[in-house]
Amino acid sequence: MKKYDLYYSFRSFTQKNGDISQIITDLMVETPLQIIINGQNHTLIMFTPQMVEELATGFVFTEGLINHVNQIEECIISLVHKDHGEEIMEARMTIPGYTVPAGVSVGKRISYSSCGICGTENYHNLKKGLGRVKSRQHFSMDILLAVSRNLESFQPLYSRTGGTHAAALFDPTGNIIVHSEDMGRHNALDKAIGSALLKGITPHDKIAVTSGRASLEMILKVARAGYPLFIAMSRPTSRAVEAARFYNITLVDMAKKTNRIYTHARRIKEFSA
Repeated sequence: MKKYDLYYSFRSFTQKNGDISQIITDLMVETPLQIIINGQNHTLIMFTPQMVEELATGFVFTEGLINHVNQIEECIISLVHKDHGEEIMEARMTIPGYTVPAGVSVGKRISYSSCGICGTENYHNLKKGLGRVKSRQHFSMDILLAVSRNLESFQPLYSRTGGTHAAALFDPTGNIIVHSEDMGRHNALDKAIGSALLKGITPHDKIAVTSGRASLEMILKVARAGYPLFIAMSRPTSRAVEAARFYNITLVDMAKKTNRIYTHARRIKEFSA
């Protein structure tokens, strides 16, 4: 399979001080990924074409289709040429014992990069099987501030195109564990989670960081992965805060260099005394 380009260069125009000039702009690539489970089309995802197996693995896990990475018997990534000339990525996954839930339309779900719940017949299904995160780990606010600042160091595509989101996992001392980029914040988080699953990384003491806002589904993904602390770089939604409180996740936002703690501040050393 060929290696996909991650960005293309386009001619564009800009206006400054009344003068119009032509410039070259790098834009990120948007590619379709068809996830096929046991021979049946399951979901079509628009994504940035890197860390494909990690994305597919993270997606089926955070969607609750599997409970452990070992349930995936096989994941074959390939590039397919369609009749109309378009190329599409395919992730053919064999998950023994998986059956399509009743009422779900096979092959008709489309997940766009801007909305992870788009196309889901019943978003309440996303919460099935979730439990409260169990962790006694404490974290230093100095470390949280440092990892949020360091996130930009792992965003080469953003530096080039200005159009990607990032997700990363850090340990309690601020060391990077895994990181990813994607046009969609849900995809970026699924890539990071999938990478951690494939590497056998334990979740109970990890810090999850994302460049986007914390929404309900982002919290559900973090809860399913078992990460006790989630940092977002912009304001969370009201449902995100409610879900973080319920699932025992410490939710912090670092929007505009602030450090607002919304839930379970006891995990922050400076607040646990």
